[in-house]
Amino acid sequence: MIDIVWLVIGLLASSPADVIPCPVIKRAVAQYGEASAEAWARSKGFSNKDVERARRCLKS
Repeated sequence: MIDIVWLVIGLLASSPADVIPCPVIKRAVAQYGEASAEAWARSKGFSNKDVERARRCLKS
């Protein structure tokens, strides 16, 4: 339930990657895979900059 709340907040924000915390990104990638998570993010309007920020989060 908490993940859904974060995702909705992210969709409503001007820059979603600034709102979605790293643990949520890591959990989504662990659950769905990096390619699927990136495809979802891009379909929701995440920019290249947002995707790169999420990738850096995965490395930390």
